[in-house]
Order: sequence, then structure tokens, then C-alpha cells
Amino acid sequence: MKIYSALFLGLWLLTSGVSAQSDMTARKLWQPYRITPRTGAQHIDLSGRGWELSYADKPVTDLKQSRQGAFQTTIPNSVHWSLFKAGRLPHPYYNRNSTQYRWVEEKAWYYKKTVDVPAAARDNFVFLCFDGVDYFSKVWVNDSLVGVHEGMFGGPTVEVSRFLKPGGKNDITVEVRAGNWGNRATDYENLPRTASGEFDYSKRTGFNPRATGKIIKPWVISGGSGGEPFFSVGMWQGVRLEIVPPFHLERPYMTTRSLTASAAQLHLSAEVFAQAHSLQKQLHPWNNTQLNHPNEKGTVFKPVAETLSVLVELRPKAMAPATGSGGQSPRTKPGEGFSREYPVTAYEGRIWLEEDITLPNPKRWNPNGMGDPNLYDVSLTLKQNGSPVDRMQFDYGIRTIERVPTAGPRTADRWENWQFIVNGQKLFVKGMNFTPQDILLDLPRERYRWTLEAAKKMGVQLIRIWGGGLLETDHFYDICNELGLMVWQDFPIGNQDTPDYPQDVWEAQVVQNIFRLRNHPSLAIWNGGNEFNPYSYGNAASMGIIERNLDIFDKSRLFVRTTPDDGSMHAYPDMDPSWYNRSYKFEPWVSETGMHSIPEAGVFLETVDNKEFTGLGKMWDKAFGPAHPDFIHHFTEYGPGRVPRMLSRASHIADMADPTLESISEASQIGAGEFYQVFSEKMQGNYPVTAGLMPWVFKRHWPVIAIQLMDWFGQAAAPYYFLKRTYEPTHVAIDLPRLIWASGETIGLTAKVTHAQPQALAGHTVRVTVLDDGFNPLCKATKPLAIAAGPSVSSATIGAFAIPAAYKDRFLFVVAELTDASGKLVSRSIYYPRSLTMMDDKTTHDRYVAEPVAWPAIEKGPFLKATVQKTTTTLESKLLSMKPLDDSRSQLMVQVRNAGTTPAFMTRLDIAGARRALVADDNYFWLAPGEVRTLAATVLWRGDTQRPDAPRERPAGTVSVTVSAWNAPVVSLPLDTKALLVQKTSK
Repeated sequence: MKIYSALFLGLWLLTSGVSAQSDMTARKLWQPYRITPRTGAQHIDLSGRGWELSYADKPVTDLKQSRQGAFQTTIPNSVHWSLFKAGRLPHPYYNRNSTQYRWVEEKAWYYKKTVDVPAAARDNFVFLCFDGVDYFSKVWVNDSLVGVHEGMFGGPTVEVSRFLKPGGKNDITVEVRAGNWGNRATDYENLPRTASGEFDYSKRTGFNPRATGKIIKPWVISGGSGGEPFFSVGMWQGVRLEIVPPFHLERPYMTTRSLTASAAQLHLSAEVFAQAHSLQKQLHPWNNTQLNHPNEKGTVFKPVAETLSVLVELRPKAMAPATGSGGQSPRTKPGEGFSREYPVTAYEGRIWLEEDITLPNPKRWNPNGMGDPNLYDVSLTLKQNGSPVDRMQFDYGIRTIERVPTAGPRTADRWENWQFIVNGQKLFVKGMNFTPQDILLDLPRERYRWTLEAAKKMGVQLIRIWGGGLLETDHFYDICNELGLMVWQDFPIGNQDTPDYPQDVWEAQVVQNIFRLRNHPSLAIWNGGNEFNPYSYGNAASMGIIERNLDIFDKSRLFVRTTPDDGSMHAYPDMDPSWYNRSYKFEPWVSETGMHSIPEAGVFLETVDNKEFTGLGKMWDKAFGPAHPDFIHHFTEYGPGRVPRMLSRASHIADMADPTLESISEASQIGAGEFYQVFSEKMQGNYPVTAGLMPWVFKRHWPVIAIQLMDWFGQAAAPYYFLKRTYEPTHVAIDLPRLIWASGETIGLTAKVTHAQPQALAGHTVRVTVLDDGFNPLCKATKPLAIAAGPSVSSATIGAFAIPAAYKDRFLFVVAELTDASGKLVSRSIYYPRSLTMMDDKTTHDRYVAEPVAWPAIEKGPFLKATVQKTTTTLESKLLSMKPLDDSRSQLMVQVRNAGTTPAFMTRLDIAGARRALVADDNYFWLAPGEVRTLAATVLWRGDTQRPDAPRERPAGTVSVTVSAWNAPVVSLPLDTKALLVQKTSK
């Protein structure tokens, strides 16, 4: 009987909606209602210092049981970062230090803090709100277990007034266990390798990040592809107490119904509670029943005796200072806006306040490049018998987003409208994919600001938060609101079926985040997740929960079930990028595409065993991985589909037979940069058939080799600048049919100007120059071009260039320039097509011209850098200014002049002598003879990242601004670093 009983219990745990890892007797705290943060004395932030962290081998049943290794920490934080910052373990991203953290997943962790609760909390509801605990948690208040929770994206939330001692000290203790508790995966380093040399992941046992069962956790932070060494755990978001009176408001929701220059029609919805609170409510029952079937007496509504009203105030915020000037938040601007008090007819329990608001002369929230992202401060005050009792505040942006069909043919059953219209204006959406800022969830506001300001400077208008990552934080959304960055938010389903997701846990996570995010003007699109089938049997319930709750709680936004689908595309071709507008000519929207490269050498000199930087030209030999364990540890998706395509592009830039780390890093970046430039120009030039582009990926979540425009430290790589130039408001491009040619062929020179602004441009001229590999002009042509009102693509045939018959295995340079009526340069694009003898072979030539083929590697040259270095020039530079932006960032203004008679190629601004991250107006650019450019650059001064207790200190030694080009000596400008303090590790 005991055997049968145990078997029955095990089957019940597997088939029920309750995780076998939950406490079966404690109160379950997952529920959909997010408690809105209050202001002033109603809100007590428990984040920051004062938390003790300890652990036990097994969960304790009594808080009096002993625990181990107690130390002081801060939250938000993961356990991993807490251990590092306390000096307990080395930096998890350096070398293979991550192996020293594997035990973290196998312990039960205990956070404890003593909190002063004011006497004013008495006779009020008091909500203890955790905004993110990863993953399983239990909560005690003053030694009383108040409940258990599952899920990392919101909660637990519990009303704790009966457990508290108002006017005294109160202990809060939280147990946290990893999502793979009791099911840790095999260490991937111990897996056998396949015949091609990759790890054989089919032999990995334990937790599977691509089939997570009952665990709702994104795969990138769960040991998935590119993050195999890590499995996050901890209190990764903040904690707060909200003191809420018996009569109170909840979950306000504002929408823009219509918008003109003279008036905005808004709607405000808010819940009003009387002698009740949210956690007493149920969204719906989980068994089959009729949902509203009153008897003959109907539903009883008992009026309250109190007189209630809600004061609604909207005040425009003053614009934040320009990007890079310190990043202060906008300030409320007095004397403008809206104020009105609305009476509320209330009944015991809950009703909704529903009010239409007309706001005169509205200030619009505009995306990047389309105007200012104006914000309003919305303040709601509930009054009881004329006295304020409850207050809440949120930022709001007035804007409309519509969608209409693109110009191409419909080619599938499922087909969304992908032409976006924001505030009445069409646009080609210049987007970017984002993964989490940190794989172990160290996510301070400063890290977000650095990355998002760099995206704004690049011209990005829409950021997609990828479904293998996070439901992003309030820091992220607040900064996007401020900077005018629209957001496409995936739900955290990535590349899997989810038949075992506990539906009640999933719905709690989904609804809490709809409530949390729906007032942000930056949020433009909801998406079900990444690269999964929402129509499979296994995903039907998960998708139904998303769709029905968006229909209930946020009808105002576009929802797409997955990407790629409905006319959106993912593509990672290894081909001449000139094929993009032919291979993908009917694609309305590009959701992912990109190319691998290696971050700057300094990343790996700092994080990888320097003895391993040998044999890099044979990176895909079977013997390479076992001989380079540190290097492969920092290589995302190391495999035959990734390495050769990266090396083949690098081989056109430099000799890849036996490259140095510096050479392969630079060459792979330039090779990837050319790829990004050309595919961006091709797809933007395909407008209005294609209406949006979101390349993969802006920044990586730890220091790795992978597709990326910015490394984990925040340094913008060459592809960032190549793509940035194509995202300028008005951009000139040459529509080259290919990049590889045979001698004797004729290259057609057709210019395309993509223009984003709604005003037409007259009096502009396109000039095209073809130069040989010694920078000698071979052909020049100019043509006037009228540029249509944007978004538009205006074309002109400028001429053609016949490659001389003897011009073999050499580069050409094609320079396209757009000037305005005064002769001022508006845009410039550079190309370096190759004339290669491989194309003399008719079979090779005809196939290359007829269809996309794998990009060829070059073994004996020509190599672009060596070619350029043969013809030199001289640079002059001047430091115009240097000013601090905050305690770890500076802004430099540098003037650069080409003092020679030859173009400077791949001109670059950098910092020498200090750990730094740098984002400049431009880099890796062409500087014509005699040309002068003034560049702004923002510098993040980094400290010793491996020292968690490192004090703030000035950079040691001589620090200089350097200006260089491939064909010009380095010019150094010493900096006065007396006022500089390097960044704290936590940033």
C-alpha cells in the first residue's frame, strides 16, 4: 500500500498545476494583481543595503535552524553577484571562474532584513511586494510563514498587516531556490564532442533550458545556448512596502483615443476599492463553472457612506538635457496641463472609475528622430470626505500608433500590417534586438542608460526585447520613455513548446506585467515569444492566456504571436549581402538578421588566459576547442555554422592564416560591419515593401564572441558605426548588385537616397567617385537629385565603371556623397568591391551572379588593410573640450583633420592608457584630404572589474585620446585625469 500511495502522490504532483518543488501546505502567493507603487510616506523601499544573505543545503522548516556563510549584501542582485561583491568568489565572467559558482544552484538561499514599520501603518492594508524573485521563494514576516511563490517576473505580493508590529522593528526573511532545484544539468564541459568538434548537447541530462517543463524562465539565463555556464538565482528586482488605506485606488490605465495639434482625447480607467483589497479578488475560477449567473435578487451592491472623489492632474515634464549630458530625468513644468476632480459613486468592494479627458494643446511623445519624446506627469489622488488618503503617480506620453499594409504582395495566410504610422506620420522603422544587459541580472540604471543612449545616438527607433530574455525592468522602460525609444516586448517563451507550464503561475506572470508596463508610451508591441510555434498543441494554453489577458487589460497595442511569423522574417545567410533586396524582396519586416564578429582584443586580454591566443586561424579544427578551453568558454554557439562564416569575411580584411588576436578581432568586425551596412541599405531601399528592420543584436550579456554591436563592457564595435551611418535621417547608398567582380566587367552606379523626414529636399546632388587601391581617381560623376518627402527612396543612375582587364586581385573604392544646395556634405557611403581572379572561372562567376552562395574565403589576398597601408597620409587632431557628465563618464570634443593628400581610411577615435568604453559620433570612417571633422565622444571610465572592493580612483599613468587610420600614424592627445574617478564595479 505504501508503494501504491507514493506512486499515486508522484503522479498527482506531475499532473497537477502545482510544482513538486513547492511547499504543499503553505499558502500559494502567485496571483495576477500587481499592487501599484505609492508615493511619499505610503511607499517604503526595502531595496538597497541592510540585507543578510546565507544558505542551507536543504530548505529549513524553522527559521531557528542554522544556516551557513552569512554576509551583508544589497538587492536587487543575484546570489552570484552578491558573492562576488562580498569578496567570496572571483569575477564570474573571467577565465572559467563560473565553474566556482556551480554549487550556488544547489543551495537554498536566505535573505533577511530588519525593517522599521511606521505606526501610521496601523489600521491600513500593508502590502509586501517583491517585484522579481528568481525562482522559488518562501516569505516569513516576524517568524510567521506567510506563503510560497513560483515565477521570477513579479511577486510574491502579500498583505501582511496582521503579521507586523507598527511603530517597531520587523524581520523579513525570504528563501530563494533556483528554478533547476534538484534538477541541475550536466556540466557542459564534460560532454562528449561530435565528429565536427562541437559539444554533444543531446547527451546533457538534467534541466533543459529549451524544454523547461513547469519552470517559466527564459533560456539565456538558465544555462541555454551562449550562457551554458550560468543559471541565475536571487532577488533580482526590488522589494517594497505599500501602506494602503481601506479606501484606495489600484492599477490606473491611460490611453490616447485620438490626437490632433489642438487636443488629445484621453481615457483614464482606475480601480476604486472600498473596505477591500486586490488580493481578496480572483481573476476567474480554475474549474468549469458559469462566471456570472446571479439569482432573482441580482448582485448586491452596498453603497458606502463616505464621499469619495479622485483628483486627476496631468503636468508636462520639462525635456531632459541632451543625450550624453548626464541623463537627468525630466522635471515637471508648472503652469500647463490638466486638473479636474471627479466624484466617485462607490460601493463596498471594487468599482472602476472611467473618465474621458480632453487635453488642449498636447505635447506629443515622439520616437527618436521624429521629434521630442514629451512626457506628462500623471498624478491621481483619492479623497475621502474631502481629505487625501491615497496617491499614485506615473509618467505618460501622448501618442498614437497605427498600422496599415505594406506595398508588397500578401504571401501567407497570416499577414500583419507592418507599415507603422506614429502620430500620423509613416516611417521605416529602424530597430535593434536586445538581449539582457547582464546574464546574472546585475541591472543598475547606469548600465541601461549607457546602452540606451548609445542606441539613441545610433538612430534606433524600436528595441525588441527578445523572448529568450527578460520582461524588462522599470529602469529600462523609464529611460526608453525619456529617450523616445519604442519597445517591442516579447513574453519569455523562446524556442520551445510549453505544455507543462502551470497555467495559474503563467497567467499571474503575464497579467502582472501587463499591469506594470501598459502606461509606458515607449511600449509599442507585445509579442508572444521568440522562434516558437504558437499554433502547436503544446503552446495553445500559454498563448491563450497571453491573448485573452491582452484583450482584457491592454487592447491599445499591436500583438503578434511570435517572430518570425505574420510577414516578419529571421534570416542569417552566409552570402554576399547585396542579395538581401532580391532574396527577401517581398518581406514586410525583418525581425532578426546579423553576422558574427570578435569584440576588441582588450576584452579577451582581460578575461581569457593570454596563453591561448595561438592558432586562431584554425579556430574550427577539432583540436582547437580542447586546447583553448578559456577561449571557447567565451564563444557563443561555437560551431561549424558560426566560425567559418566569420573567418571568411575577416579573410578579405587581413591574412587569417595565423592572425594575432588584435588582427582577427579587427578584421572580423570590419567584415561584419560591411555586411551590416549593405543589408541595411538594401532593406531600407526596399521601402515601401519592407517597412522595418531589427538587426541582431545590440549588446551581449557577458564578454563573448558572438553577433553584437557593443560588448558587455559597453564598447561600441565597428559594426555599430557601419550600421549607425545607414540609420541617419537622410542616407545615400550605391545599389551595387554584388561586392565581388571579375576584371573587365562593368559596375553600374545607381544611387539610392533613403529619407526619413516628412519634408522634401530640393537642390541636392549625388557625387560618385571610383578610386583604385592606391586612392587614385578612376571615375567621377555627379547628378542632381530631388528627394521626395519621407519616408521615401529616391533613385538616380549616376553612370557606370568598367573595371580594366588587367585589374586583378585588387580592391576598388566607391565613394558616394550627397550634398545640399550650399555644397554641405549630408551623407557619405564607402564601398570596397573586389576584382578577384576566382571570377575568371566561368562556372564560379555564373553561379555567383545567378544565386546566393557562401561568402568565399581568401587565402592569398588581396587583403584590405595591407592594401590601404601602402598609401599613407597624415592626421592632425585637437582636443576642443573635456567635461564630466557624472562621476564615471566624460564627454570629449575632438577635431580631426586629414593633413595629407590621400584619404584617411578607417579613421578612428579611441582612448589609450585606461580601461574605458567609448561611443563616438562616428568611427572607422573615411576622411578626405583636407577634410576637418569635429566629433563628440562619451567615455565610461572603468575601474578594476575583478576587484569588488576597489575604491574609486583616478586612472593610473598617462591617458590619451588617440586618433588613427589604417594609413596614418597615431596622434595622441594627453588628457588631464585629475578630476576623473573610475566606475564602481557594480555599474
